[in-house]
Amino acid sequence: MKTIKLKFVDMQQGFVPDNNFWCNFLSQFYNIELSETPDYLFYSVFDSEHLKYNCIKIFWTGENQSPDFNICDYAMGFDCLQYGDRYFRLPLYYIYEAHFAKMLTKTEFFASDLANKTEFCSFVYSNNHASPERQIIFDKLSAYKKVVSGGRLMNNIGGAVKDKIEFQERSKFCIAFENASVPGYTTEKLIHAFASRTIPIYWGDTAVNQHFNTESFINCHDYNSFDEVVERVKFLDCNDAEYLKMMHAPALENQHDREEKLEELRAFFENIFEQPLEKAQRCSREYWNRKYLKNQILLRRAYNNSLRGLAERFYMHIFRKIERKNKSVFLWKIHRTLMKWAGKN
Repeated sequence: MKTIKLKFVDMQQGFVPDNNFWCNFLSQFYNIELSETPDYLFYSVFDSEHLKYNCIKIFWTGENQSPDFNICDYAMGFDCLQYGDRYFRLPLYYIYEAHFAKMLTKTEFFASDLANKTEFCSFVYSNNHASPERQIIFDKLSAYKKVVSGGRLMNNIGGAVKDKIEFQERSKFCIAFENASVPGYTTEKLIHAFASRTIPIYWGDTAVNQHFNTESFINCHDYNSFDEVVERVKFLDCNDAEYLKMMHAPALENQHDREEKLEELRAFFENIFEQPLEKAQRCSREYWNRKYLKNQILLRRAYNNSLRGLAERFYMHIFRKIERKNKSVFLWKIHRTLMKWAGKN
């Protein structure tokens, strides 16, 4: 097999360079060599180290952020766009193999399983920087019955849960709201709810019905208001036969969706890696792009050397690791204060 020299930078906390979706997927077809002098650089949105490298750059994000094709040669993300052979649409949920597989078995649900549900609805979030719709639906459903919040946001069970899926499995319904409503922006939240064998109450991707079967969940975009959504939830809560009917509906429009997507992803990478390096470049290295990149480097350097930049790096590389590891609601409240001070809230 051909050997390809890779490096990963600017990835999310907890990312393991030699054991991740990309390495595991590509190692089926190539020998992967992690290198400090890579031919191909994978990078994401969590820092700016990618600006230091002059090789073929492949951008990846599962966040609500679009690629900058003035910097990357190729990109993968949630946007519904076409850009020659430079872009591949890969929403975040595709990389969750175990949860995706469990989602496909959600129809194996019976009256006895419903009888074992001990909670009405679950809510597991810690990001307080999202659109306000999450809190709106939480408040409206809470006026009907208690919604158990197991994250650090609006926690009402005495602390954050360790296992999101196990926690959600206890509930009949699950609030599965994205950070924002953008066409194509579908993260792991919907498949986590399906994998928990609960009915998702979903808001976010307005085009979610292109891949997911809306007979299997409550799509808020099909209703005129959240009040109508609440009425639908109440109806299903009081009618076991209708609840079971929704649980028995397949989650996907196409049960082979992931296999087909990964085959397309293989072709996307083959197009990159089977070309000579000089021909695989897509982003210009000439005058205007060179000036653009230099300006980005200077701007980032100025920010990093500022008081706020130094504080943010301290927060991201030290405090946030402690806060996320301990799942402390108290530390999370300090985190909210720091983020607000940094202008990120």
